[in-house]
Amino acid sequence: MNTYTPQGYLDLITTPPNYHRPVDVTPEFQPGDSIVTHNLNPLLHTRLPRYARGKKGVIVANYGACVFPDALVAEQQEKPQFVYLVKFSSKELWGESSENFSVHLSIWADYILGKSEGAAHG
Repeated sequence: MNTYTPQGYLDLITTPPNYHRPVDVTPEFQPGDSIVTHNLNPLLHTRLPRYARGKKGVIVANYGACVFPDALVAEQQEKPQFVYLVKFSSKELWGESSENFSVHLSIWADYILGKSEGAAHG
């Protein structure tokens, strides 16, 4: 059983967890790459919103490798992988009749099917 001092409790609840992990692979995608996400329907946890499944987007940034939450929940394994900031057009996500704006999502590498042929909506 852990015994904490009052300062120990304060440190515990005010220090954010660090989910970044070192990996020995290079990122598959670079800023500016057009990608398409997997159209997946898992039985368990996923952080890929349903509205962004099977959609085209553009890589904006690479956040580095982080713990993959799906594997952590389902398999109790960290399975670290790159997390990308991906820009999606509202028209790609919700159709041509939607208002024109962009949505940025953090997307783990396992959610990306691969590079996309053709540009996503701007």
